[in-house]
Amino acid sequence: MVVQILTRTRRIVASLAAALLVLAGLTSCTPEVKGVTGLTLDADGQPFAALAWCGDRPPDVLLLFAEEDSVSPAPSDLPTPSTNWPYWPGRKYAVPRDAASPTTVHLVGFPPEPATDPHTAFRLFGATNNSSFASRSVTFRLAELANLQPGSILITDIVDNDEVQRSISLDEFARLGRDEC
Repeated sequence: MVVQILTRTRRIVASLAAALLVLAGLTSCTPEVKGVTGLTLDADGQPFAALAWCGDRPPDVLLLFAEEDSVSPAPSDLPTPSTNWPYWPGRKYAVPRDAASPTTVHLVGFPPEPATDPHTAFRLFGATNNSSFASRSVTFRLAELANLQPGSILITDIVDNDEVQRSISLDEFARLGRDEC
């Protein structure tokens, strides 16, 4: 009888421990948002990621990848992206450890070669290696870079549960990063 009680107790404790581990794993997968990501151009038209955050340190990396199942929040009269360009696995860009908010990071090797469809959507965001926080992403198309003025920053905002693009100043971008905390 004592053996049955001990076995039952061990099963209950093991089940509770497993449930706690699963719960901890699920909550650790979604990092807290403590920043904002944007896209800007330099005077030569080269793309740069813009990051502003409110945490104690900058994100470790920027992640840039093609959005295969999504479209940029662009006007609906743009054609649907074609899928006739080679697979592009995306890129990771290191954020300098001593970077101060806001900062920019050159997107070396972007846009990908050979030239992709100008209406392909891309997503860019910052993240930490330990998943402690991330920055809000920006979604964009290559065609939209043609209208971006050097010094302005393209961001993706959520308005009425829809993604909307805005072009803002560096000062407003820095404020948005501070307001994330």
